[in-house]
Amino acid sequence: MRQRRRTFMIGGTGLVLCGMLGMLQFSVPGLGPVIGILVDVVFAAAVLLFAIGLSRAASVVARRPLGVAALAVVALLPLLVRAIQPILPTMDAATFDAGLDAYREAETILTAVFFVNLLVSLAAALLASLQIARAAVVPAPWRWAPLWALIVSVVAAVVPQILFAAAGSSGAQAFAEVALLLGAVGFLARTLGLGILALVLAARLRSDSVDVYRSA
Repeated sequence: MRQRRRTFMIGGTGLVLCGMLGMLQFSVPGLGPVIGILVDVVFAAAVLLFAIGLSRAASVVARRPLGVAALAVVALLPLLVRAIQPILPTMDAATFDAGLDAYREAETILTAVFFVNLLVSLAAALLASLQIARAAVVPAPWRWAPLWALIVSVVAAVVPQILFAAAGSSGAQAFAEVALLLGAVGFLARTLGLGILALVLAARLRSDSVDVYRSA
């Protein structure tokens, strides 16, 4: 019980820190890229801690291989994508000047990377959420919270695209702020929201332990 409480407390603190840093990322001039890397590193560490736990009983997936693997992908994929960005082609004036074929090739590669990242991240997040619910380490109904956060994130990403498609090129600018707001909601749901929930559950585990001790 103690190791589970510590796992929830440390991992929850990491996710809360991710949410707070994410809100600062675009409000501190010049530090956006540095904060972005820090967010990915802290997020990876927190998710890996939840996956492995300070003990087998503290792992949110009970250290089942499929659950640990899915959470590892969720944790490390953002860092992997960030690591390969420098070697990816760019869609800039230099690429356009190199010729139409070079521009189309760069567009094809970037589109492929985008969709692979999207599909792999969604599949891993969905699988991890179901494995957390199945392991039943997190008390009900909160074991479904990662799935709820995933649904919020997907909705927050899809709704702006629907609005932009409906508005057309002339009215797309009107929905730009809505898209940014929904994007922030999706990000905070899977970081700050889940982090606060983990801290609350850690506090409940501590209270339960105290009650058991007193009754003994």
